[in-house]
Amino acid sequence: MLRRLFFLGLLVGLGLATPTKAQDAPSLDALQARYDRLTSLRATFTQVSASEFASDSTRMNGRVLLAGNQYRVETPSQTVVANDTTTWIYSPADSQVVVNDADTDASTLTPQTFLATASTKYDVAETRSVQRRGIPHHVFALTATTEAARFRQATLWVRQSDQIVTRLRATDRNGSTLDLRLNNITVNPTFEGSPFTFSAPPEIEVVDLRQTASQ
Repeated sequence: MLRRLFFLGLLVGLGLATPTKAQDAPSLDALQARYDRLTSLRATFTQVSASEFASDSTRMNGRVLLAGNQYRVETPSQTVVANDTTTWIYSPADSQVVVNDADTDASTLTPQTFLATASTKYDVAETRSVQRRGIPHHVFALTATTEAARFRQATLWVRQSDQIVTRLRATDRNGSTLDLRLNNITVNPTFEGSPFTFSAPPEIEVVDLRQTASQ
């Protein structure tokens, strides 16, 4: 029930053109600065998880809203909402919402949280340019330089026109691979209401694990 959703932005389609060496590809620090300038982002997403020790994979579709360190992730089985102080994980099947202090260990990954430390945890082993459905992208192949890095290797697809990460494929130290893609990306949309807070529906159990709740 408390499984985490992992994000880093992603792209529609699998069509690959012949890659060429990237020209004027931005640095990881420049990508981080680009996300620091973002006000918000809205997209649908697909996440495929697989392991080198298993023959099957799992696919999950949903919607994500991002604004700085705040996010809202909605899938058919779970809604995860976080702002600067609080995280809510709502599971309709369990009729339960778990409330906790803001996620400080970045187990839920967004482009912002990945890029915030990427330049200190990864080396760029290769950059190249590709066309995806006619849209130019830079592709960054990253390798971990420290045991503190969550993934031993990762590949980022970055749209050249606006330096938005549209896909991430990453392999962790246990051999599990995440392939995440964002579709229907809208940059700097205006959100209605308060998407980065969560009110439990009636008759839903609220499990409050925040430190202030135990005091």
